[in-house]
Amino acid sequence: MAKIKILCPGCANLLRSSERHRGRKIKCPHCKQLILVPQISLTPITPLKRRKIKSMFRRIALFTCLLILLAMAAIVGSWSFQPTLIHWPNRRPIGTLFLAANFYASATNPRGWFNDPNLDVTGPGGAQRFHTALMKYTDRSLEVLKRTGAQGVIVWDLEGEQYPHKTSYIGDPRLLDQLAPEMAASVDEFFARLRNAGLKVGVTIRPQKLVFEHGQPRQTQVINIKQSLLEKIDYAKAHWGATLFYIDSNAGIRRPDEIWQLRSLAKARPDVLQIPEHHYLPYWAFSAPYVALRKGDSSTTARWAQKLFPGSFQVLDVGDADANGMKVAAAWRKGNILLFRAWFWSSDCELVERLAHGQK
Repeated sequence: MAKIKILCPGCANLLRSSERHRGRKIKCPHCKQLILVPQISLTPITPLKRRKIKSMFRRIALFTCLLILLAMAAIVGSWSFQPTLIHWPNRRPIGTLFLAANFYASATNPRGWFNDPNLDVTGPGGAQRFHTALMKYTDRSLEVLKRTGAQGVIVWDLEGEQYPHKTSYIGDPRLLDQLAPEMAASVDEFFARLRNAGLKVGVTIRPQKLVFEHGQPRQTQVINIKQSLLEKIDYAKAHWGATLFYIDSNAGIRRPDEIWQLRSLAKARPDVLQIPEHHYLPYWAFSAPYVALRKGDSSTTARWAQKLFPGSFQVLDVGDADANGMKVAAAWRKGNILLFRAWFWSSDCELVERLAHGQK
């Protein structure tokens, strides 16, 4: 009669049991532990079988990777025959304004405005004190933006930074009255000053919805990314004439439907510039992907993108780019937009100024 092989969980000895004991318990002769006899024999895996199993898993993994590569190639291939939707002839630099930092938040300045914990934006006169500080900040930034020949400016944290990362960039200008009433009272004049200086303006938006649970904020995913972003874009356009939009914390390749929704958004609003934080090659057909030079060199991707999607370009963040002046200059000559910090003068501003004015 055939024997069923069992591995004792108590002492790890290999036992053999009669077929008639299937589904019953037997006692291990070595450690006396009761063992349930399985319906099938437990055959130990030999080194040869182990190698075969590993080989099988390697083939499965290789086949899966091949399918993914083929799928991505099909997407890129299909998109290469579609028209490039990004049309933004102005390639002058764009400045960024960070108005706050959570690190400097205090009881009197809960949103960390202007990195000044001593600023009091609360109580009687708080809104006026904030307004005075904001206008000084704006005038100082305008001097930098004019010197560098910027075409526009993006406000990264219009709602302040009351909450730490990863919630700090709220990305929903519709919530300004609720989240930052002192800014809500001054925001129209703030953007008017920038526009009156001949600048395009923009804000950060996010493809999520801000919710509060037990008083704590959380960014939650939405199904209809296009509609969520459209509502935020249209609000900022109607109130402040915004046309520049940094899309923070988007999913990129982790959410396959996002690319189709953002492409559809580009068709619906061809007069705005989408700058998504996360992206891969097809995003270049309808947006200006954000790339930070301090995080790596994207010239290879940019070169392929410009071949597949004529007229495409990236928005290159040159912050802390002191040692990469040649790369910045090369990116500028290829039609990419340089993004720089505009609320203070730095070596990055000097580099942008030289390039913008045709200096070596």
